[in-house]
Parts: sequence; structure tokens; C-alpha cells
Amino acid sequence: MSPEELLAAWHAQQTAFIEFRDQRVRAMLEVLAAVKPQDRPLRVLDLGCGPGSLCDAVADRFPDAEVVGVDRDPILLRLGRDTNRHGERMRLVDLDLADPGWAQQLGPERFDAAVSATALHWLSPAELAALYVALPQVLNPGGVFLNADHLYFDDTAESFLREVAETERERFRLSAIEAGAMTWDAWWDAARSMPGWEAEAREWERRWADKSPTVKVSLEFHLSALRAAGFVETSHIYRWFDDVVVFARLP
Repeated sequence: MSPEELLAAWHAQQTAFIEFRDQRVRAMLEVLAAVKPQDRPLRVLDLGCGPGSLCDAVADRFPDAEVVGVDRDPILLRLGRDTNRHGERMRLVDLDLADPGWAQQLGPERFDAAVSATALHWLSPAELAALYVALPQVLNPGGVFLNADHLYFDDTAESFLREVAETERERFRLSAIEAGAMTWDAWWDAARSMPGWEAEAREWERRWADKSPTVKVSLEFHLSALRAAGFVETSHIYRWFDDVVVFARLP
């Protein structure tokens, strides 16, 4: 399997979990179009970028945009770098967003927007809140933050909606797999077996050896944490059951 084929399989596997993945990306791109500076290229930071799927969508939509993606998964970063179609306009950086100093490690760069897709749920609630506090350090005044993720309904207070959402998501996932999408485990088996990626596979095993599931948080948690971090306008711009795009803007 070539890197390009592996990336295509990644997109199919991710879409199996996110039925309307393209629509939520479109909503994010429309907001970025609204904050794009008139006198210089748009600058976007992708948090937990994986192989650069969202970076790629931004760079395609805005041909002069500068996009920086950060992640700490060595396999996904290798895949993104090997399939980068945008040259120096798209840069992927190995950085741990759970590290309190991540914003300083990124350097003095400032961005018009920070985005994320199906990634920040890997952080604990405390780590997520700390990331939001640090975000204004890397954004320009008026900068926006967009986070697309499954923000699950509460087991107790929203049990009916949670069951409906999970049933619908599983129905679509199984349909996608029947149509040829790889399962999560099958995709990672293929990625860790890529010829020439042995060093990345070893580092992947080392970094994730002690990884455990994190506590899921609600939309209200995200919005409250963003307001506490100094964002003045907080809401969501897209929702399909528990698939949500969170929005926040700095003054």
C-alpha cells in the first residue's frame, strides 16, 4: 500500500465514524473565509492534525493560506508529510498538546484561527481547559477557534438522545465497512506495517503504551472553558446529533 492509498483509506475509515464529515468541514471553512485578512494570507493552526486532513482542506480552499498542524502521533505525521501536496504552505510539527508549554514551543507565530477535528477528546478535562487558556497566546486579536468532534449526550440526563445517536452512528459505520472502508484496527495494522516506517512504528508503540481512555466532556464544558480563557463569543456552528462544531472568538 502506498502512502496515498493509506491516506485514502484513512479518509474512508474516518468518514465511517462521521457520516457528514464533509458538511462539518464546509461549515468550518465558511467561518475561516469570514476571518481571512484582506492584506495577507490566512494563517491557520490545526490542533491534533493527524495526517493533515483538515490542513489539506484549508490549503485547498485558500490557495495562499499558511497552515501549521501539530500532533504527537509519529505514524500520522509521517503519513501527512509523505502525502503533502502543498509544499511549504503546509507544515506538520511533532508537539504534545498536553504539555503546558506547547504554545511556547510553537514559537512566536500568531494565527488567525485554530481548528481541530476529532482529536481533542484525547485530552483529559484538565488538559483541555489548560489548552484553551493557552490558545489566546497563539491567536491574533479577533482570532477564532473551531473544534469538530463527537460531544456525547449524557448517560443520565439525555439517555434517549444518546441511544438514538449511537444507534445511528453504528448503523452508518457498519454500512461504510460493508462498502469497503477499513475498520479502525485494520487501518492501524496496515499503517504500522508500512515498509520503511519501522522507526515510526516503534515510537508509536512507545508513546501510546500507557494511553488510557479519557473522560468525555459536554458542549457546555467546552463553551464554559473557552469563556473562562477569554473568548467573548462562544457557540456552535454545526450539529448532527452529538457531532458538533464548537466556535469561539477572541475580542
